[in-house]
Amino acid sequence: MHQRLLNVTRDLEQAQDALLEFYDPDRLYDFRVASRRIRSILKQSSNHRSRAMRKTWGGLAAVTGDARDWDVFLLTVKKLLEPDALDAFRQINEEQITASRAAVIEMLESAPWRRHLQAWEHYLETSDENFSDPEAGQAALDQALERARRRLLSARATGSDRRWHKFRISVKEVRYVAEASPDAASSAEAIETCKKLQTRLGDWHDTVVQLNLLDELQTAPVHEELTVLIQSRKKQFLSQIRAMLAQNPLFSMPPP
Repeated sequence: MHQRLLNVTRDLEQAQDALLEFYDPDRLYDFRVASRRIRSILKQSSNHRSRAMRKTWGGLAAVTGDARDWDVFLLTVKKLLEPDALDAFRQINEEQITASRAAVIEMLESAPWRRHLQAWEHYLETSDENFSDPEAGQAALDQALERARRRLLSARATGSDRRWHKFRISVKEVRYVAEASPDAASSAEAIETCKKLQTRLGDWHDTVVQLNLLDELQTAPVHEELTVLIQSRKKQFLSQIRAMLAQNPLFSMPPP
């Protein structure tokens, strides 16, 4: 897995350099995916140094969350609204959109980020963690699957957005652990299943974020129209997720 960390770090640095050249939603997405993959690999280690590094990665990457939410929201709005309504939405919210993107660039240009990258490079050069043990990779994947299965049970039982979100995060973890452990027995199945499920879970989560944003935005006819449309999308996506899970046993709890 150490080689995997090196590869993902290269991906992250390329996305960072591209963002500093000019902001683009796809470049931010690549940056966030690489960061998430690094944190997923580090999560498999019980080493204090790895845990501390993972926490730092998470804190810095969190700065990009608002920009990503607005990027996805704009794509959704383009699909749902007529041109005049789309223009109205942009005019009302342009200041927040611009500020969220500026925060990403400010973080990437900051001294704390530069120090973090230096510390990360030192970690990669000096870490004695055995990330290449096949048995450790299988154990990590089994643990990730167990966590996802428990969270799915909870999501189905409560139906709450919070529980479904926790399951979504667990599915991401399963995929990234499987990708970092290609020799694990169930890695190929896990990767394929998670890819399909992640897409629809991501669509559903976007609607949750967008409805929360709409609750916070100023009252406007275009926002009221969007609320109705996005509530409908949310129900549709969750129905599709349930159907996908019913057709695939990977996240089903084994019988006692």
